[in-house]
Amino acid sequence: MARITEIPDQRKNWTANNGATCQTAIASRRVVCAFALLAMILITGMCTAHAQISSQQAKPLQSGSAAAVEAGKTFAATCAGCHALDGRGGERGPNIATRPEVLKRSDTELLQTLRNGVPASGMPSFAALGDGKLSGMVGYLRTLQRKNAAAPISGDVRHGELLFYGKARCSECHSMNGKGGFIGSDLSDFASGSSAAEVKNAIVSPDVDAKESRSKTLVTLRDGESFEGIVRNEDNFSLQLQSLDGAFHLIQKSDIADFKPAAQPLMPDDYGKSLTSAELDDLAGYLMSVARANPGAVRRNRRRRHD
Repeated sequence: MARITEIPDQRKNWTANNGATCQTAIASRRVVCAFALLAMILITGMCTAHAQISSQQAKPLQSGSAAAVEAGKTFAATCAGCHALDGRGGERGPNIATRPEVLKRSDTELLQTLRNGVPASGMPSFAALGDGKLSGMVGYLRTLQRKNAAAPISGDVRHGELLFYGKARCSECHSMNGKGGFIGSDLSDFASGSSAAEVKNAIVSPDVDAKESRSKTLVTLRDGESFEGIVRNEDNFSLQLQSLDGAFHLIQKSDIADFKPAAQPLMPDDYGKSLTSAELDDLAGYLMSVARANPGAVRRNRRRRHD
Protein backbone atom coordinates (compact mmCIF):
# COMPACT_ATOMS: atom_id res chain seq x y z
CA MET A 1 0.00 0.00 0.00
CA ALA A 2 2.89 2.31 0.68
CA ARG A 3 4.19 1.99 -2.89
CA ILE A 4 0.68 2.63 -4.28
CA THR A 5 0.29 5.90 -2.35
CA GLU A 6 3.75 7.22 -3.43
CA ILE A 7 3.01 7.10 -7.16
CA PRO A 8 0.28 9.80 -7.16
CA ASP A 9 2.56 12.07 -5.09
CA GLN A 10 5.44 11.71 -7.60
CA ARG A 11 3.09 12.45 -10.48
CA LYS A 12 1.76 15.45 -8.62
CA ASN A 13 5.29 16.77 -8.06
CA TRP A 14 6.24 16.11 -11.68
CA THR A 15 3.14 17.89 -12.87
CA ALA A 16 3.86 20.89 -10.65
CA ASN A 17 7.50 21.05 -11.73
CA ASN A 18 6.56 20.67 -15.37
CA GLY A 19 3.97 23.43 -15.05
CA ALA A 20 6.52 25.75 -13.47
CA THR A 21 8.99 24.99 -16.27
CA CYS A 22 6.36 25.78 -18.88
CA GLN A 23 5.50 29.02 -17.16
CA THR A 24 9.21 29.94 -17.07
CA ALA A 25 9.57 29.14 -20.76
CA ILE A 26 6.50 31.20 -21.60
CA ALA A 27 7.83 34.11 -19.55
CA SER A 28 11.22 33.83 -21.29
CA ARG A 29 9.55 33.87 -24.68
CA ARG A 30 7.62 36.95 -23.68
CA VAL A 31 10.86 38.70 -22.67
CA VAL A 32 12.51 37.74 -25.97
CA CYS A 33 9.50 38.98 -27.91
CA ALA A 34 9.54 42.23 -25.95
CA PHE A 35 13.23 42.78 -26.76
CA ALA A 36 12.62 41.93 -30.41
CA LEU A 37 9.74 44.41 -30.55
CA LEU A 38 11.89 47.09 -28.89
CA ALA A 39 14.69 46.44 -31.39
CA MET A 40 12.25 46.77 -34.27
CA ILE A 41 11.00 50.08 -32.86
CA LEU A 42 14.55 51.40 -32.50
CA ILE A 43 15.52 50.30 -36.02
CA THR A 44 12.38 51.86 -37.44
CA GLY A 45 13.14 55.09 -35.60
CA MET A 46 16.70 55.16 -36.91
CA CYS A 47 15.53 54.54 -40.47
CA THR A 48 12.94 57.30 -40.12
CA ALA A 49 15.55 59.72 -38.77
CA HIS A 50 17.91 58.83 -41.61
CA ALA A 51 15.14 59.37 -44.12
CA GLN A 52 14.35 62.74 -42.55
CA ILE A 53 18.01 63.80 -42.79
CA SER A 54 18.20 62.62 -46.41
CA SER A 55 14.99 64.44 -47.25
CA GLN A 56 16.53 67.64 -45.93
CA GLN A 57 19.15 67.73 -48.68
CA ALA A 58 19.26 71.08 -50.41
CA LYS A 59 17.11 71.54 -53.49
CA PRO A 60 18.56 73.43 -56.47
CA LEU A 61 17.69 77.13 -56.34
CA GLN A 62 16.54 78.91 -59.47
CA SER A 63 18.42 82.12 -60.09
CA GLY A 64 16.30 85.14 -59.21
CA SER A 65 13.68 83.14 -57.34
CA ALA A 66 12.41 84.30 -53.96
CA ALA A 67 14.11 81.33 -52.31
CA ALA A 68 17.43 82.16 -53.97
CA VAL A 69 17.20 85.82 -52.95
CA GLU A 70 16.37 84.92 -49.35
CA ALA A 71 19.12 82.30 -49.18
CA GLY A 72 21.57 84.81 -50.65
CA LYS A 73 20.73 87.28 -47.89
CA THR A 74 21.27 84.61 -45.24
CA PHE A 75 24.57 83.59 -46.84
CA ALA A 76 25.72 87.22 -47.00
CA ALA A 77 24.84 87.83 -43.35
CA THR A 78 26.17 84.53 -42.02
CA CYS A 79 28.95 83.23 -44.27
CA ALA A 80 30.32 86.08 -46.40
CA GLY A 81 32.18 87.68 -43.49
CA CYS A 82 34.64 84.78 -43.54
CA HIS A 83 34.18 83.14 -46.94
CA ALA A 84 33.41 86.26 -49.07
CA LEU A 85 30.25 86.93 -51.05
CA ASP A 86 31.35 84.68 -53.90
CA GLY A 87 32.38 81.90 -51.50
CA ARG A 88 35.97 81.93 -52.71
CA GLY A 89 37.47 82.70 -49.33
CA GLY A 90 38.68 85.69 -47.38
CA GLU A 91 41.11 86.53 -44.63
CA ARG A 92 39.19 84.51 -42.04
CA GLY A 93 37.77 81.58 -44.00
CA PRO A 94 38.74 79.21 -46.83
CA ASN A 95 37.39 78.92 -50.36
CA ILE A 96 34.14 76.94 -50.28
CA ALA A 97 33.03 77.64 -53.86
CA THR A 98 35.73 75.92 -55.90
CA ARG A 99 37.85 73.95 -53.42
CA PRO A 100 37.72 70.24 -54.41
CA GLU A 101 37.35 69.09 -50.79
CA VAL A 102 34.11 71.08 -50.51
CA LEU A 103 32.80 70.27 -53.98
CA LYS A 104 32.86 66.53 -53.32
CA ARG A 105 30.86 66.76 -50.07
CA SER A 106 27.21 65.78 -50.14
CA ASP A 107 24.42 68.14 -49.12
CA THR A 108 23.86 66.06 -45.98
CA GLU A 109 27.51 66.47 -44.98
CA LEU A 110 27.35 70.22 -45.54
CA LEU A 111 24.17 70.47 -43.48
CA GLN A 112 25.87 68.55 -40.67
CA THR A 113 28.81 70.98 -40.78
CA LEU A 114 26.44 73.94 -40.54
CA ARG A 115 24.56 72.36 -37.64
CA ASN A 116 27.63 71.31 -35.65
CA GLY A 117 30.17 73.92 -36.74
CA VAL A 118 33.92 73.31 -36.85
CA PRO A 119 35.15 74.36 -33.39
CA ALA A 120 38.80 73.61 -34.20
CA SER A 121 38.83 76.22 -36.96
CA GLY A 122 36.61 78.73 -35.17
CA MET A 123 33.43 78.09 -37.20
CA PRO A 124 30.39 78.25 -34.90
CA SER A 125 27.24 76.16 -35.08
CA PHE A 126 24.33 77.67 -37.02
CA ALA A 127 21.74 75.16 -35.83
CA ALA A 128 19.70 78.02 -34.34
CA LEU A 129 18.80 79.17 -37.85
CA GLY A 130 16.71 76.03 -38.37
CA ASP A 131 16.92 73.35 -41.02
CA GLY A 132 14.94 75.39 -43.54
CA LYS A 133 17.46 78.23 -43.69
CA LEU A 134 20.41 75.85 -43.47
CA SER A 135 19.13 73.91 -46.47
CA GLY A 136 18.66 77.20 -48.29
CA MET A 137 22.26 78.17 -47.54
CA VAL A 138 23.52 74.86 -48.93
CA GLY A 139 21.34 75.36 -52.01
CA TYR A 140 22.77 78.87 -52.48
CA LEU A 141 26.30 77.53 -52.14
CA ARG A 142 25.49 74.99 -54.86
CA THR A 143 24.42 77.85 -57.13
CA LEU A 144 27.85 79.43 -56.59
CA GLN A 145 29.47 76.10 -57.45
CA ARG A 146 27.13 75.06 -60.26
CA LYS A 147 28.51 77.19 -63.09
CA ASN A 148 32.03 76.21 -62.11
CA ALA A 149 31.34 72.48 -62.20
CA ALA A 150 29.35 72.67 -65.44
CA ALA A 151 31.65 75.06 -67.32
CA PRO A 152 32.61 73.42 -70.63
CA ILE A 153 36.26 73.19 -71.61
CA SER A 154 37.03 75.27 -74.64
CA GLY A 155 39.40 74.84 -77.57
CA ASP A 156 42.03 72.25 -78.41
CA VAL A 157 43.61 71.10 -75.15
CA ARG A 158 46.62 69.51 -76.83
CA HIS A 159 47.40 72.68 -78.77
CA GLY A 160 46.91 74.68 -75.58
CA GLU A 161 49.67 72.64 -73.93
CA LEU A 162 51.99 73.39 -76.85
CA LEU A 163 51.20 77.08 -76.46
CA PHE A 164 51.87 76.98 -72.70
CA TYR A 165 55.37 75.56 -73.20
CA GLY A 166 55.99 77.32 -76.50
CA LYS A 167 54.63 80.45 -78.18
CA ALA A 168 52.85 81.88 -75.12
CA ARG A 169 56.02 81.32 -73.00
CA CYS A 170 53.96 80.68 -69.87
CA SER A 171 56.36 77.98 -68.67
CA GLU A 172 59.26 80.45 -68.50
CA CYS A 173 57.72 81.76 -65.27
CA HIS A 174 54.94 79.34 -64.29
CA SER A 175 54.95 75.62 -63.61
CA MET A 176 52.28 73.05 -64.31
CA ASN A 177 52.35 69.95 -62.08
CA GLY A 178 55.92 70.78 -61.12
CA LYS A 179 57.13 71.29 -64.70
CA GLY A 180 58.13 74.78 -65.78
CA GLY A 181 59.54 77.95 -64.29
CA PHE A 182 60.02 79.01 -60.67
CA ILE A 183 59.55 82.75 -60.73
CA GLY A 184 55.77 82.66 -61.06
CA SER A 185 53.05 80.68 -59.31
CA ASP A 186 52.13 77.06 -60.02
CA LEU A 187 49.10 77.10 -62.30
CA SER A 188 48.08 73.45 -61.86
CA ASP A 189 44.73 74.39 -60.31
CA PHE A 190 44.57 78.02 -61.40
CA ALA A 191 41.47 77.37 -63.54
CA SER A 192 39.72 75.24 -60.92
CA GLY A 193 36.08 76.29 -60.74
CA SER A 194 36.43 78.93 -63.46
CA SER A 195 34.70 79.23 -66.81
CA ALA A 196 36.60 79.51 -70.09
CA ALA A 197 35.65 83.20 -70.31
CA GLU A 198 37.05 83.87 -66.82
CA VAL A 199 40.32 82.11 -67.61
CA LYS A 200 40.72 83.98 -70.90
CA ASN A 201 40.02 87.29 -69.17
CA ALA A 202 42.66 86.54 -66.54
CA ILE A 203 45.19 85.91 -69.34
CA VAL A 204 44.31 88.97 -71.42
CA SER A 205 43.68 91.37 -68.52
CA PRO A 206 45.89 90.36 -65.57
CA ASP A 207 44.76 91.56 -62.15
CA VAL A 208 46.33 94.94 -61.37
CA ASP A 209 47.24 94.00 -57.80
CA ALA A 210 48.84 90.78 -59.00
CA LYS A 211 50.87 92.66 -61.59
CA GLU A 212 52.15 95.13 -59.00
CA SER A 213 53.08 92.39 -56.50
CA ARG A 214 54.80 90.36 -59.22
CA SER A 215 56.45 93.18 -61.20
CA LYS A 216 59.97 92.65 -62.48
CA THR A 217 62.79 94.85 -61.21
CA LEU A 218 66.11 95.64 -62.82
CA VAL A 219 68.95 96.10 -60.32
CA THR A 220 72.31 97.44 -61.52
CA LEU A 221 75.32 97.27 -59.19
CA ARG A 222 78.18 99.75 -58.97
CA ASP A 223 80.53 97.30 -60.68
CA GLY A 224 78.21 97.13 -63.71
CA GLU A 225 76.64 93.74 -62.97
CA SER A 226 72.85 93.66 -63.27
CA PHE A 227 70.04 91.37 -62.11
CA GLU A 228 66.47 91.18 -63.33
CA GLY A 229 63.77 89.48 -61.31
CA ILE A 230 61.36 89.85 -58.41
CA VAL A 231 62.20 91.37 -55.03
CA ARG A 232 61.15 88.76 -52.48
CA ASN A 233 62.38 90.39 -49.27
CA GLU A 234 63.76 93.79 -48.35
CA ASP A 235 64.96 95.70 -45.29
CA ASN A 236 66.82 98.96 -44.70
CA PHE A 237 70.18 97.53 -45.69
CA SER A 238 69.62 94.75 -48.23
CA LEU A 239 67.16 93.08 -50.56
CA GLN A 240 66.65 89.53 -51.75
CA LEU A 241 65.96 89.22 -55.46
CA GLN A 242 64.92 86.07 -57.33
CA SER A 243 66.16 86.16 -60.91
CA LEU A 244 64.24 84.64 -63.81
CA ASP A 245 66.23 81.40 -63.60
CA GLY A 246 64.91 80.84 -60.07
CA ALA A 247 68.17 81.72 -58.27
CA PHE A 248 68.14 83.99 -55.20
CA HIS A 249 70.56 86.90 -54.79
CA LEU A 250 71.20 88.80 -51.56
CA ILE A 251 72.22 92.32 -52.53
CA GLN A 252 73.50 95.03 -50.22
CA LYS A 253 71.81 98.34 -50.93
CA SER A 254 75.14 100.15 -50.59
CA ASP A 255 76.29 98.22 -53.69
CA ILE A 256 73.33 99.29 -55.85
CA ALA A 257 73.88 101.95 -58.50
CA ASP A 258 70.40 101.83 -60.07
CA PHE A 259 67.08 100.28 -59.12
CA LYS A 260 64.05 100.52 -61.43
CA PRO A 261 61.14 98.55 -62.87
CA ALA A 262 62.07 96.32 -65.78
CA ALA A 263 61.04 97.41 -69.26
CA GLN A 264 58.72 94.42 -69.66
CA PRO A 265 56.31 93.25 -66.92
CA LEU A 266 56.60 89.72 -65.60
CA MET A 267 53.06 88.93 -66.77
CA PRO A 268 52.70 90.13 -70.37
CA ASP A 269 49.69 92.35 -70.92
CA ASP A 270 49.54 91.98 -74.68
CA TYR A 271 48.25 88.41 -75.02
CA GLY A 272 45.12 89.85 -76.59
CA LYS A 273 47.30 90.90 -79.52
CA SER A 274 50.03 88.26 -79.56
CA LEU A 275 47.59 85.32 -79.43
CA THR A 276 44.56 84.77 -81.61
CA SER A 277 41.10 84.20 -80.16
CA ALA A 278 41.35 80.51 -81.05
CA GLU A 279 44.74 80.24 -79.35
CA LEU A 280 43.35 81.85 -76.21
CA ASP A 281 40.54 79.26 -76.26
CA ASP A 282 43.11 76.48 -76.56
CA LEU A 283 45.28 77.86 -73.74
CA ALA A 284 42.26 78.31 -71.45
CA GLY A 285 41.11 74.79 -72.29
CA TYR A 286 44.50 73.36 -71.33
CA LEU A 287 44.51 75.18 -67.98
CA MET A 288 40.98 73.99 -67.25
CA SER A 289 41.70 70.38 -68.20
CA VAL A 290 44.75 70.18 -65.93
CA ALA A 291 42.85 71.74 -63.01
CA ARG A 292 40.03 69.20 -63.33
CA ALA A 293 42.33 66.23 -63.80
CA ASN A 294 44.51 67.12 -60.79
CA PRO A 295 42.43 68.74 -58.03
CA GLY A 296 44.62 69.98 -55.19
CA ALA A 297 47.79 69.65 -57.30
CA VAL A 298 49.30 72.92 -56.07
CA ARG A 299 49.02 71.83 -52.43
CA ARG A 300 50.65 68.49 -53.25
CA ASN A 301 53.46 70.20 -55.16
CA ARG A 302 54.09 72.54 -52.24
CA ARG A 303 54.29 69.58 -49.84
CA ARG A 304 56.81 67.87 -52.13
CA ARG A 305 58.99 70.98 -52.13
CA HIS A 306 58.92 71.11 -48.32
CA ASP A 307 59.69 67.36 -47.93
